[in-house]
Amino acid sequence: LVRTEKSTMNHLRTTTTNLAQSHLRQRPPSSQTSLTSALTRSKSTGTRGSRGHGWLKKYRDGLGGRHLQGRWHYRDVEELKAINEEVFGMNQLLIAKGDSEKVPTEAYLDLSVAGEEPRRVVIELAAAALPKTTENFRLLCQEKPGASSENGEEVVPFVGYASTNVYKIEKTVGLCLGDVVTNNGSGGRCHPALGTPTSPYSFRDEGHFISHTQPGIVSMMSPGVHRNDSRFLITTTDAPQLDGRFVAFGRVKDDGMDVVFDIFNGVFTKRGRPTVEIKVTGCGVL
Repeated sequence: LVRTEKSTMNHLRTTTTNLAQSHLRQRPPSSQTSLTSALTRSKSTGTRGSRGHGWLKKYRDGLGGRHLQGRWHYRDVEELKAINEEVFGMNQLLIAKGDSEKVPTEAYLDLSVAGEEPRRVVIELAAAALPKTTENFRLLCQEKPGASSENGEEVVPFVGYASTNVYKIEKTVGLCLGDVVTNNGSGGRCHPALGTPTSPYSFRDEGHFISHTQPGIVSMMSPGVHRNDSRFLITTTDAPQLDGRFVAFGRVKDDGMDVVFDIFNGVFTKRGRPTVEIKVTGCGVL
């Protein structure tokens, strides 16, 4: 009896297996193909692609990383350069009114590398479009070491850009300088003339009118929104990641870019920090 039950169960298993295999063999090839393709499509391709809109190919084509691609990002460099020219062209209004002497539109920095003869970098300021930001930069350029500035009833000792250093060289951005407090990038403060009782060390963002579309753009380095102090940078490449974040207010004139690129390419850095002293030996307005 036991043998009979075992043989019956084995027979049932064999019959069930044979029926399942015959059913699979009888399935139309078209349905199998469609099922296989559907599974493959759902796993690897789909409408967006396995990596999402082909961002890797676009990145290799020079269109930027994933944060610069997609449906909501559009950046026409030539159009932005034309807008930059219009913003700087507004300075002609000051010249036409005769206010260019009262409101200078150019400043300069004399940069010395490792104690060598300083070389001059002339910066054109967008004074008409960004009067407050450019005023802060001009006043800091005009401050002399050991000078003091009046802040209400007190006389506060203050140091401008003179004798400060280029404290960092970012390979994807440019030269970072302008720390008038610690001289290493960890601090900064605006000129006392622009400070307020509620915000004595920084001032608000004035506007993101100028885009970082080319080398030589001079831009504030703010640690947050509406927290502009004295730190600024000079770009050495197109830097779209800075648009809408830092307030650009000037650009280096052609002759000065030779100085900037010589420092950028010729100074060895360790984790972005220059291994030699790059000092602002002199600065002012023209």
